[in-house]
Amino acid sequence: MTIRRWTFWGISALVVLGIALGSTYLMLKCCHTHPREQSLDMAGAHRWIHQLHLTEEQKVKLIPLEASLKVDLEPIQLKLAEARVALCGVLEDDTADEKQVDIYVDRVADLESQQQHRIVRHLWEMRFVLTPEQRKKFFASLTQAVCDNCLVPFKKQSSEDSKGMADFH
Repeated sequence: MTIRRWTFWGISALVVLGIALGSTYLMLKCCHTHPREQSLDMAGAHRWIHQLHLTEEQKVKLIPLEASLKVDLEPIQLKLAEARVALCGVLEDDTADEKQVDIYVDRVADLESQQQHRIVRHLWEMRFVLTPEQRKKFFASLTQAVCDNCLVPFKKQSSEDSKGMADFH
């Protein structure tokens, strides 16, 4: 009788595992509401930059900007990865409470914000290397990629809406 029970529980565990894995696979493959067609990471930005046909002088001017960005982002991304792993650990912990989870979520959000600020500052610095035509093309591509992943339709900003951006540093 014990062999039957072990067999029953073993088969049951395999069936449950199969259902869990299968449903997870289907959800990941079939149920994306907004799949990313273009990468919003720095590799995607680099692809767009190369499509602008930069001059050699522009390429040289971008080298220190890229190096500075890399130096600034590496520690943030390392801390962000650690914070995300820690958050997952708290979520798995049966003794954790909602306040602990909120603390870890705030850590992740703060690091994501720091990362975003540094990337936006880099994009701002790049503006001064590009010609007006290149800048328009680059930021149009960037805006399109960002807005492709938005839940609300893209509204083109008027010059009135963007007046306050002139003082951004």
